[in-house]
Amino acid sequence: MARVLQPGSEPGRHKDIDTLPETATADKTVTIDEMVRFFSVLSHDLKSPIFAVDGFSDLLISDYTDKLDEEGQDFLRRIRSSAQQMKRVLDDMSHMVKLLARPLARKPTPLREIVEEVILKHNFAIEEGGVTVDVPSDLPVINVDGEKMREAIGSILSNALFFTDQPKGDRRIAIDASSDGGRYRISIKDNGTGIDPKYAPQVFELGGVSKLDKARGGGPGYGLFLTRRIVESHGGDISVESNLGEGSTFTITLPR
Repeated sequence: MARVLQPGSEPGRHKDIDTLPETATADKTVTIDEMVRFFSVLSHDLKSPIFAVDGFSDLLISDYTDKLDEEGQDFLRRIRSSAQQMKRVLDDMSHMVKLLARPLARKPTPLREIVEEVILKHNFAIEEGGVTVDVPSDLPVINVDGEKMREAIGSILSNALFFTDQPKGDRRIAIDASSDGGRYRISIKDNGTGIDPKYAPQVFELGGVSKLDKARGGGPGYGLFLTRRIVESHGGDISVESNLGEGSTFTITLPR
């Protein structure tokens, strides 16, 4: 009778998986580089069907509109919008994984330069929402990884732009910095919807923001988690003070 080998085994070395020494599997850890490559492959494989759904739904909308009633057209628009949202999430997650995996590249960087680049990136949402962003002229030079710190501050600004019930023209965000002994304190204050203080620490958890405000359906669930990881990698910390209906103040503390 022919002997059936376990997958991956070799003739003469057959052994039940249950009897393998513990070190045979326990010593094989996955490196950060391997995880980044794994996510890149996974992201690439997922994008192919997403592009197909997006493309074919677009063709249906453009070429078969006269064969669908208004409800059918609405369904197709929703399908296409969801496919595009999935692609954006994959792009954002791929960027986040690569950013967190990359070692810090610190250098003296003007904080105002970082803030201005963040505001430029979100300029459409700022103008569309009628948001006033106050930035002082005398922001300090900080020793940070500029790209990572832009992501950290950008995530806070993005949440401030998203979580607001103020009418256009009344929405305000103030960015400021001060020194406290051997540390810098960077604050981002908004007059948005605010957070119940008992739930405030959860916003820095992975998926924490989206869990706290499911009604809005679309708030990013990883931005503030990314911010916390970036700040902590610089030897700093982040906190939030907030009350429902009174806005929020996020404070990043960094060593000088």
